[in-house]
Amino acid sequence: MAGHYKTYITQNKQRGFTIVELLIVIVVIAILAAIVIVAYNGIQERARISSMQSDMLTLNKAILMYYAENGSYPITPTGPGQPCDSGAWCGWGQSTGNGLIPGVSPKYISVTPQLPSNANGGISYLYRSPAGTDYKLIRYAAGAALSQNELNAAGSRRTSGCGGTDSDRWGYWSSDVSKCW
Repeated sequence: MAGHYKTYITQNKQRGFTIVELLIVIVVIAILAAIVIVAYNGIQERARISSMQSDMLTLNKAILMYYAENGSYPITPTGPGQPCDSGAWCGWGQSTGNGLIPGVSPKYISVTPQLPSNANGGISYLYRSPAGTDYKLIRYAAGAALSQNELNAAGSRRTSGCGGTDSDRWGYWSSDVSKCW
């Protein structure tokens, strides 16, 4: 009986994991978790950028439909009681409806796209067309630079070469003349 007990103890000792094996498993799991977290953050950034590009394209199509029917771009009114600031830019503070692009809602676009509510307060979609002959629609970050990923995704829609900061905006415009106002 004593020999049988000794064999039982020896067999049980061989069934467990050593501390080194457990540490290796923990390190491998930690490395895999870090890779997944980095990949997930990249996916979130790409989805956010894709959403904004889609919003801007939708707004631009509404402007072009307005132009096709009316022969001019929606004019940005200024002055007391008007939705646009003194520089004729509409859209500050997440404007909705005709506060962003006067005259397009609801006929050409039913819902005005909005930036996520957790976006920095200085980031806006802005529109400008003082005379209706040219227009500019931009995604603008007041006092900040947009992420390099977003600027890369904007490609030819960047307002580069206009002097000043080129890393805080991108968008659509009717001609190269209106690109830099």
